[in-house]
Amino acid sequence: MTSTGQGDIQRCVPYFPVGDVAHVGRWYRDVLGFACEYSAGEPPEFAIYSRDGCGVMLKRVAAPARIRPNEAQGGTWDAFFWVRDVEALHAEMAGRGADFVYAPTVQPYGMKEFAVRDPQGHVLGFGQRWETK
Repeated sequence: MTSTGQGDIQRCVPYFPVGDVAHVGRWYRDVLGFACEYSAGEPPEFAIYSRDGCGVMLKRVAAPARIRPNEAQGGTWDAFFWVRDVEALHAEMAGRGADFVYAPTVQPYGMKEFAVRDPQGHVLGFGQRWETK
């Protein structure tokens, strides 16, 4: 199905429940290089952190022990970001102390990707199309 130009989807941002928006937000800023685009409340109850037009929403929940990232349910990521240079991004995040789930790996489905785990346990994948020979 193709777009008609009416009602085009402009952006998609995953929504992550967290125990402490300020703490997790600082991690997104300091480790992933995201910037706070919006924050509400003091202490923050909700925030949007983004980088290069891609973001995540963080929402404080009363019972963070009940949060179940996809990995805990047999999944792989809670969000996936396509990037231009997966190796450069990996090196940048490594220099910032990221907790890697796995290092850049060429996958049989034509992607080279890595994944990081945020302080709440959400897993974010980053990858680029990669020709396998």
